[in-house]
Parts: sequence; C-alpha cells; structure tokens
Amino acid sequence: MKSKTVLLLLFAIILLNSCNTGEKNFLERMFDLESRTSKNAPPSTVEDLKKGIAKYMGDVEKTAKSMEKVAVYWRMLALRYMEKGLYGEAYDTALVALRHYPDSSGLYYIAGVSASFLSKTAAAEIGGGRASKSQWLEVAKNSFIQATEIDSKNNKALYSLAVLYSFDLDDQEAALETIKKFLEIDSANTDALFVYARALYGTGDLRKAIEVYDKIISSSRIAEKRKNAEENKKILMDELYAQ
Repeated sequence: MKSKTVLLLLFAIILLNSCNTGEKNFLERMFDLESRTSKNAPPSTVEDLKKGIAKYMGDVEKTAKSMEKVAVYWRMLALRYMEKGLYGEAYDTALVALRHYPDSSGLYYIAGVSASFLSKTAAAEIGGGRASKSQWLEVAKNSFIQATEIDSKNNKALYSLAVLYSFDLDDQEAALETIKKFLEIDSANTDALFVYARALYGTGDLRKAIEVYDKIISSSRIAEKRKNAEENKKILMDELYAQ
C-alpha cells in the first residue's frame, strides 16, 4: 500500500511538471512574434505592424478600387431604374449608392423623384394609404432639399421641389421661393414659368401671374404651351375683373 502511494505521488509530480512545461511552452508560443506570425496571427510591434502594412498595401488598394467600381455601378443602376420608371428599385438602389456617395446631389435627386412617384401608389393601399402617401412626400421633400443644399445649382432638384410644394403639398409660398431660385439660373424655362405663375396665383398675386403667362405666350415655340398659357391667363383675367 505504501509503495502504491509513492507511485501515485511520483505520477502526480510528473504530471504537474508536464503541465507546467506545457503551459510555459504555450505562453512562449503566444508571446513569440515568429510563432504568432507562423500561426497567421497579426504582428504586435510597431515595426512589424509597419512591415505588415507595406506587405498588404497592394491588396488594400486593390480592394478599395474594386469597391469604388462597385459604388459607381450602384449609382448608374439607380439612374437606369429611374429612367425606366422602376421607382421602387430606383429608390432602394439610390439608398445603397448613398452609403458610398453620401454627398451626391444627384443620388438625393433620384431618391426624391422615386419617393414622389411612390407616394402615388398609396391610393392602392387599404384605406387609401393616407399616412403612407404623407411619409413618401416627406421623404421626397427632404431628398430634394438635401440635393439642393449639396449643390445649389441642381436645377432638376430645384424644379422638382417647387413642383412638389405647389402640386402635392399645396405650399405656394415655399413653391414661389424655390422656383425663383430656379429662374435665377434658367429664366427662360417655360415649364418653370408655369410653376411660377401657379405659385403667384396661389399667393394671391394675380396681376404678376398674368404677366408671367404673357411672357410664356410671347416666348414659347410650342403651340400647346402657348395655348395653355392663354387659357390660364383668361381664367385669371376673368377672376381679377370679377372682383
């Protein structure tokens, strides 16, 4: 029995030494830079980190260029969807592209146009989708505003925002302020002049609205637009002199 106890003690001592040796080797491996590198662990010293950066910089540049190309494709895809009238896809794609180009006035314009069209789909929802329509119009407005804040000369965004204010939100004061900014850049744009006249009428300035219609009648080369301006002018004249 005594000899058996001695053997067990010897075995325990050997096992303990073996564990200590294993632990020591494990710690050495963990903190040994060459061992870490051989196990694909990242280097820890400044010099070795610099060496690692230099070694893999090419891969980083390659990845960055690939991501840049992907971002360009997302932006082009959003534009193509909008041009084809696929506004749901255009809106979703524009949001993805904006993660790559958060300062892109054009992408906010695409998002705004898409949201304004998506607001019209609310009519197909149960109950008329009044809340949904309001939300989409708010998204459209904010998108156009952001587009113009990034690029104050983004005519498309300015025009779309003015139309949104005048026709969808019935905010003629805001429409008037916005379309004036557009006309400072493109004073002869017939479509913008129609929006301008509508906003003037909506704010109660009938005489000025009539003057704008006169400008359209005398300057537009499109017969249909001249006819529309003449009809609108007559309505305003009748209203003005009936007062």
